[in-house]
Amino acid sequence: MQPRHLLAIGLIASSGLTLADNEIKAVKVSGASHPSLAGELPTGTLTLDRETLASMPAGNLTEVLDTVGGLQASQLFGINGSEASLDLLGFGATANQNTLILLNGRRLSNIDLASPFLSGIPLAAIERIEILPGAGAALYGNGAVGGVINIITRRRYENSAGLEVNGGSYGTLGGSGYATGQQGNLSGAVAISTLDSDGYRDNNAVRNHSAFADVRYQEEGIEAYFTASGEDQELGLPGGRTDAQFRNDPQGTDTPFDDAEQDNYWLMPGLRIALRGNTALTLEASKRRQQQAFEYVSSGSVGETVVESISVTPKLEGQHTTGSAVHNWTLGLDLNEYDYDSQTSFGDRELEQSQRAWYLHNLVSLTPKLSVSAGARKLESTLSGEGQDKEQDGEMYEGGIRYTFTGNLALFAGAQRSVRIANVDELSPFNPPIDPQTGKGYTAGASWSQGRQHSTLTFWRAEIDNEIVFDPTVGAFGSNRNLEDRTVHKGVSINSRWRLDKDLMLTINASAQQARFDGGPFDRNDVPLVPEQTMQLIADWQALSWLSTQISHRYVGDRRFDGDLDNRFRKLDHYRTTDLQLTARYRAMYLKAGVYNLEDHQVVDYGNFSNTTNTATLYPLPERHYRAAFGVEF
Repeated sequence: MQPRHLLAIGLIASSGLTLADNEIKAVKVSGASHPSLAGELPTGTLTLDRETLASMPAGNLTEVLDTVGGLQASQLFGINGSEASLDLLGFGATANQNTLILLNGRRLSNIDLASPFLSGIPLAAIERIEILPGAGAALYGNGAVGGVINIITRRRYENSAGLEVNGGSYGTLGGSGYATGQQGNLSGAVAISTLDSDGYRDNNAVRNHSAFADVRYQEEGIEAYFTASGEDQELGLPGGRTDAQFRNDPQGTDTPFDDAEQDNYWLMPGLRIALRGNTALTLEASKRRQQQAFEYVSSGSVGETVVESISVTPKLEGQHTTGSAVHNWTLGLDLNEYDYDSQTSFGDRELEQSQRAWYLHNLVSLTPKLSVSAGARKLESTLSGEGQDKEQDGEMYEGGIRYTFTGNLALFAGAQRSVRIANVDELSPFNPPIDPQTGKGYTAGASWSQGRQHSTLTFWRAEIDNEIVFDPTVGAFGSNRNLEDRTVHKGVSINSRWRLDKDLMLTINASAQQARFDGGPFDRNDVPLVPEQTMQLIADWQALSWLSTQISHRYVGDRRFDGDLDNRFRKLDHYRTTDLQLTARYRAMYLKAGVYNLEDHQVVDYGNFSNTTNTATLYPLPERHYRAAFGVEF
């Protein structure tokens, strides 16, 4: 059995601390690439800046995000982050629907069950990544239940270029190139990458090609920008392995001919104009097209799905004072139109979805040490195309407070009401009517610095009503539905970065969490696929002037199999892996060599339990493997 987010194709078919190496910086969290939307939000925001990204032994964006405490990235096949699931605050199988992914403040999260496409975003183009656990519903909208991940590209590029060739285990060969430059008020970047790999398992090959471009024009009072990205991918689907197969032949497959193809592109223009009185008008739009095709020879099913979307998101920002208080406010409107066309062995569907939302957010600096924020959003959604329009709407609110003591110690607390409307897969004719999911989330914590270390500690609790889940106990094949009783998600995360001396940096990120059903037939049961603990240790040592060493150790705790809402099957075992990477530099050239899963553990990141057959399938990740890259930068 394939996991649900692959089956979906077939069924339709902080405190604002940057982690710079030697200083603490206040970050202004932004709904776009511009950093002055509402100033520094009084939440537990964690920001990964360029220095932090460069120091990580990570080959793609998914691997970067997997290092963050409180955020889990589950990879089915472990090749380039394809089909990865990103989970803030422990939602398990529905993680992609409850964690909102943005690029420069604009939605990457899909309107179906497919995972967001992240492998086409080059790390070299990223200025920073803002992670808002348990926050962002009013500012960013539908689906920000566990929080928001906002990937922000660079605002201005210097003259540079680079080429890289890389390869490794499992017949992996790839390359990338980029060029950035600036001439007067104009700057930009272009990047291309390609990857060809046989994959760890049989029928696990991946072919991925992507291109990225970002152009910006700035002069006093105006900023214009245009971002474009395209990706084409072919992926073999090896399916799961039974316990016996996993022990005896983890690399094998029972689905040797199943595969999927997908291609997509994004076009994102924007214009920001400074107005009188410390106000600015931002006009942004986006055009996206995603095409996915699958062929499950093992079950005799085929299909193709095309999703086209157009978004227009104007907003007005301003700053004014009342007495000693400084207000940073934002008033915005989001208009999203989606066309969904699916032709599969299960039937054809042609749908249109329209989402309309307005929002208001205000951050108030009452004193240099005390700030508060409040925001509200109204969402209306209409799905048409199956004989009767389906209307869904919701109201979202959020607020927070932060007090900063002398010595860079800050305490923060926040609350939000979130809404998630059912996506087009969940609203299919195979499922009963589904109401919007609502949630109340609470966060509190502290951020502090002492000497050469800085850390963020965050506690969270979320109470979700009408949670939308796939219930395999309903009918012969299961069904998406609302739970009648709430679920409770709670936990604590620490993200801490220490400079032990001028050549050694240590990162300690960890979380302990619990997600359980509160009432109903699954009362007190664990939500599947939510690990009890996670931990990431990273040491970055500049051993010589020309040689650096990065070693990371990852631990993921026990969790229930996907589909085991009854908690009647055993848990997926915890696991740990260690990665080691060496980087040597000589003038403009560099050589990277790494060994991953150093201890050669058999690792399973995902497993699915069938209530019908009372059996489970496992999706193994690679054992010990190697990767090397040679590059030159100018």
